[in-house]
Amino acid sequence: MTQITYYAYTKYDLALLFTLLTLIDSRLAELETDNARIGELRTLLHQSVLRYDVAYKQSMKSFLTETIGQKDTARDKITKVIEWVARYWTELPDEEDALRGRRIYQPFKDFDYRRDEALMAQNGKWQNIAQVYAQADRLADLQAMGLAALVQKANTLTAEIQQLMQQRQTDSASYQKGEMAAARQEAEQLLAQVIQYLNALLVVSPDQAVEQTAQYIQQDFNKTEQQYQQGRKHGKKDDEGDVTPVEPEA
Repeated sequence: MTQITYYAYTKYDLALLFTLLTLIDSRLAELETDNARIGELRTLLHQSVLRYDVAYKQSMKSFLTETIGQKDTARDKITKVIEWVARYWTELPDEEDALRGRRIYQPFKDFDYRRDEALMAQNGKWQNIAQVYAQADRLADLQAMGLAALVQKANTLTAEIQQLMQQRQTDSASYQKGEMAAARQEAEQLLAQVIQYLNALLVVSPDQAVEQTAQYIQQDFNKTEQQYQQGRKHGKKDDEGDVTPVEPEA
């Protein structure tokens, strides 16, 4: 007789748990049965998975993301102008002007500044460039080239982007402690109820379709735990994944 056993899925991260939930939700959707309780649990779990999905996506983004993107686009345009102008000055016939251009252009090469990198990388590299430009002789170059104001705007935008990114991280953490935590708890409880009922049904009223579904669900648990253990080998430090049998409902 098939009995579903499961690992301590409460230790899984949000994404891995969602993967498990969607797998089991799919298994139940494919189960053909007239059992009213299974139908009820199937509906409740599916609705819970949908709420989990919404909460998870919301926890991964923020209304600040759009603002950050707008400021990053503005910074990209400004730094591109600074870089282009500096490169143009390196080609000027006057040696002093060309030297100024090389001095302002060189930090872009030294720090490998690229506008297609992740925001954190761009922030750090621009701050390094800004430190070079803050030196008295470089500041004089910028003023002579008419770039001082643009550099200051890039500095301001970088500081604002950093602040907004920190705020977004705080907002996301707060959301995960609230809505996301509630959605997860609900899903975990319903998942336990589903397994408990299926195990009980297999004891008191064996059914081939239910038993087949239980076998599929067991495979889903095993595969998910395998993914979890592989993740731990790459540095995660969660608790050990002992198999926990689900006791049938009385």
